[in-house]
Amino acid sequence: MIPINQESNEEILRSILEEKLEYLTKDVIILMDADRTLCNIDTSRILTDMAKIDFSKIKKGFQKHGYTYNGFQNMALTYSQLSVEEYLKYSEETASQVNLYPGVINCINNARDFADIIIVTSGVKCIWDFVLKKTDINEVFLIGGTHTKIDNYIIGREEKGIITDFFNDIGKVTIAFGDSDVDSLMLKNANHAIIVLNHRNNADLLPHLFYHPSLFQITYKDYFHENIRKIKYHSFCYDLKRHNVL
Repeated sequence: MIPINQESNEEILRSILEEKLEYLTKDVIILMDADRTLCNIDTSRILTDMAKIDFSKIKKGFQKHGYTYNGFQNMALTYSQLSVEEYLKYSEETASQVNLYPGVINCINNARDFADIIIVTSGVKCIWDFVLKKTDINEVFLIGGTHTKIDNYIIGREEKGIITDFFNDIGKVTIAFGDSDVDSLMLKNANHAIIVLNHRNNADLLPHLFYHPSLFQITYKDYFHENIRKIKYHSFCYDLKRHNVL
């Protein structure tokens, strides 16, 4: 069951991170948002349309609460109106429509040589479980939660920041990928932040990162942000070495 308040949620999240520490042996932690960071679509919206869920219920929750625990709790409760069987079915069908950005798989496979990789999603975790399976991406830790009968915690903006701080506090080097305001604390708190250009040109994210000391961007568009260093997924490791990050 998803916790009733943010404090309980954070406690559960920290305990899960502590349990995983024995498997996270590298000095570098890479934290990657999922929707519109690893692919160009919002997978949650696809599931919502497929399941005929009224998305306005989720949108109104965020309009009322912002990207806070209450906003994401409302989203989880809305998705939890689906039975577990329906939720799994629609998640798998949605995953079948996901095409990762070119170079993402290569980036993850190469980065595993020096980093532990965690995908941190505020969307539907189950979709990304199926995406990872269909793309044969292994040895990646997936964090997220959006159904009360399957998940026992929620990931929102605050939680993404907490995850980054957790690894910073134990001396890990953190590299974070994201595209929107929901990722702002994760990127702001990371040692190295990588913006992936999205359909809104990251308008809600950029103001949080003006003074970040180590900022990069990945773009598949003609447009790019001035004065932010450009790297590519397929040459991620080489690019970071070139910029003296690794």
